[in-house]
Amino acid sequence: MATSKTSKAVNPEPLTLKVQTWSDDLRLPCLINAAETTGLLTELEPLTQQSLPFQSKHLPALKRNKWFVLRRPDDRTRSGFVVIWPAQQICVYVSGDPVSHKRPSPRVALLRVRIDPQFLTGGMTVFAATLSGSCRSLMIEDTLVWKGRYVFNDDTFTARYAMAVQWIEHYCILDPRLLGGIEITMAAWSPLTSLKPNGIWDIQSDEVGKRRFLWIANHEGIRNHQEYQHPQSGSVIEHVHDALPVVTAPTLEVGAPLIAVATRDSGPEQWGLASSDGVSLGRALIRTLSVSERLRSSKVNTLRVEVVWNVGFNKWEIKGVSDSLASHSGNFEAAK
Repeated sequence: MATSKTSKAVNPEPLTLKVQTWSDDLRLPCLINAAETTGLLTELEPLTQQSLPFQSKHLPALKRNKWFVLRRPDDRTRSGFVVIWPAQQICVYVSGDPVSHKRPSPRVALLRVRIDPQFLTGGMTVFAATLSGSCRSLMIEDTLVWKGRYVFNDDTFTARYAMAVQWIEHYCILDPRLLGGIEITMAAWSPLTSLKPNGIWDIQSDEVGKRRFLWIANHEGIRNHQEYQHPQSGSVIEHVHDALPVVTAPTLEVGAPLIAVATRDSGPEQWGLASSDGVSLGRALIRTLSVSERLRSSKVNTLRVEVVWNVGFNKWEIKGVSDSLASHSGNFEAAK
């Protein structure tokens, strides 16, 4: 795919919007004029590649390189795109659901996100992402295009994931009220050995330009759903733990403090916490005046903080601001 050459539009024409129901009463403003989205969808076509069904012949590949797994939402929503669209000066979500006679093109929803102006000039930025109406969440899974550069074939998956983390932490402001109650988070990719014998899973290699595998457990009749039926998909769980567990969560050193990424939420004294791999830790507990003043005086919306688990409040409590690297989600679970 050639590098996107989309230029910043000067006073783009107003778009035709209509609030539509997606699923589970989730209502979003959507672009309903096909003429306004045709160019965007055409530019995204080279990125639209379905995951490959994982089969037993792929098992030897698990012994090579690094691998990550991601549990798909139970409502079986598919991966689509979050697009920063400079030509229209907006951010949109493009559905990955299959098109049909009733819906001949993907749905495009407006995301009311405040974005750093540098992403609204030059080429598009495109993330692979899944919008789950039942969970009211939008998971950012991968970076495909970064400010016009097609990074999928240039960078490893871990490097592309880090770009998405950087965008969420430093280049946008997320307000669930403006997003209709949707929470935008990083997808919780985990080590290969985290694969469980139920549900639907993405399996992602760290190699450059590698499409995901899709694995479906032979449980609860999932394999009988025509849209997810793939041959031999159940055999992987029998062998996955025999593969080399190259990717493992870092262990927590005894006595080492836990460091979380804190992001300012709407409202006073509201900070959301996340681990280094993007797993949400919930809303922070702030109990001391010194911590409160330090956070309120901060000029940035995202910073790293030292936290401890408060049993009485069932929350992570911020003890202070830190310059250390954030801790992995596995370390937080072990410290509770």
